Amino acid sequence: MRKAFSNLCTSPSGVLFENAMLQVGVKHEYVGAQGRISVFFGNLHATALHNFKVKVDQPDHLRMQMQGTQGLIDDGEGDEGCSIENKTQAKMLLLVEVTAPFDDAPSMRITFETEEGERHDYPLRLPLVATCFMEPVNLDPGAFMQRWKSLEGQDRECQEVMRLPPNSSGIDEEYMSRVSNIIVNGLKFGRCEGVDPTPWTVSGAATFRTGAKDVNGNNINVGCLVRVEANPKANAFRVTTRTLHPLCSKAIKNVSLVSIKLAAL
Repeated sequence: MRKAFSNLCTSPSGVLFENAMLQVGVKHEYVGAQGRISVFFGNLHATALHNFKVKVDQPDHLRMQMQGTQGLIDDGEGDEGCSIENKTQAKMLLLVEVTAPFDDAPSMRITFETEEGERHDYPLRLPLVATCFMEPVNLDPGAFMQRWKSLEGQDRECQEVMRLPPNSSGIDEEYMSRVSNIIVNGLKFGRCEGVDPTPWTVSGAATFRTGAKDVNGNNINVGCLVRVEANPKANAFRVTTRTLHPLCSKAIKNVSLVSIKLAAL
């Protein structure tokens, strides 16, 4: 389940959860500070699932509108939920706008009962992370290093070293190509070529977009930089992020590390 969540953090669609009774699929897309997330709940059980409800956490940093199959969304008023017949789906649509940096994904709890009276409860997380709201920025080496140095400081930098699993195939240029693809297409950073004269480093820049306004009525955005440095001999990576907001730095670092690790499997 954790792998499915992590894959969806950098993929536009896929399966978030699946067992013998239920499949939860997600399709999501983002433009600037706004996102559209479709969630599908498929009944894989032999009989209908009753009193089916979904409760989604609504954190302060997200403006959220929800709609779905009648009775599906748990609004806390004690409704009976909906019924999903065998081999059919219920659907939920979330329209979101981010208003501030964050480093956690909103929770989604699914509850239902079978016709035999068995109660089921699945706590999940939606793959809605800070990197979903990035827009790539392309910088030449000089401009990147100038910004990198200007963002020095404990509250702006987040860094972690990660060793790949012993059963991984090791770090080679093909693996670094996959890492570059993760940074560009998964995290939506612009690849900054030529920053380092080595094939073992990937540098990128992006802007975290929000829908919040400053005193002048302009949208509040956060510039973000990332560097991924590989050490093939140690079979390890060092991920360093620098932004003006510590939650942005932490969020980018966390998504980068998990995605790089998954690329090795």
